[in-house]
Formats: sequence, structure tokens, C-alpha cells
Amino acid sequence: MTTTHPDVSTTASEHPNVGRMRAAFAAFAAGDLDAVRASMTPDATWINGGSNPLAGTHRGWEEISAMFGKLMELTEFTYTMNVLDMMATDQHAVAVYDATSTIQGRTATTRWTLVDEVTPDGLVSATYLLAYDQEAADAQMNG
Repeated sequence: MTTTHPDVSTTASEHPNVGRMRAAFAAFAAGDLDAVRASMTPDATWINGGSNPLAGTHRGWEEISAMFGKLMELTEFTYTMNVLDMMATDQHAVAVYDATSTIQGRTATTRWTLVDEVTPDGLVSATYLLAYDQEAADAQMNG
């Protein structure tokens, strides 16, 4: 009796939207907000869950960049991110990351999920940011 084994190997390649998201995270970390802006549609929305100074829907670059400014102000520029996973399809890109910041002398790390809706040309039209533990995230952001 002869047994044949089918080739079950796969070749993994990174979806282009993962590369775009990775570049946007790197740009944000470097303070290159022009590159972050270029990754989004002009009418993009950013929705933060929770009950804290950054929560709510931010429409367009002016509101989104103001929210980023408020984040840096609240955290006294201590905000850092450690990306754990990124994955994408043609319509969505998802990141799971830990963010660490110090607010009013208290340092905390919170795990987040960021979900981008992506247009066919690779631009982000909407971002949804949700904490794994929203109560803890709100407590940190509210000082």
C-alpha cells in the first residue's frame, strides 16, 4: 500500500493593509502627523469608546488631530505603544496593542483593539478604538 501526503505547506504574506497600518503606527510614534493624516480619507472618523476626555466621535482631521493633541497633553507626552498583533483584509485592518502612559503621576498599561475600515485605495475611512478593560482605561484617562 502506498500512501501519498498532500502538500499542506502555505506561504504567508502580509496583507498590504497591515503594512499601511504598521506605517501609520510608526508615524504616530515618531510624531509624524502628516504621514498619519495621509493614511486617512479627508472625512475620516475616529471613535473612542469609554467615558473619558478622549471618548466620542471625532470627525475629520481637525478633530482627530485635536484628540491626538489632547492625548499627548493628558499623558504629558509619556504615551507609548507596543503592538502585539496586526491583521487585515481588503476592508479592515486590526491592531491589538498595549499603551503605557503616566497621568498625574500614575503609570498604567492598557490593552487596546483598534479597528480601521479601509477604502479600496487603502485609506482609512473610520477607526474604532476599544479597550479590553474600559473601566480601567477610563480610570487611567480620568486621572
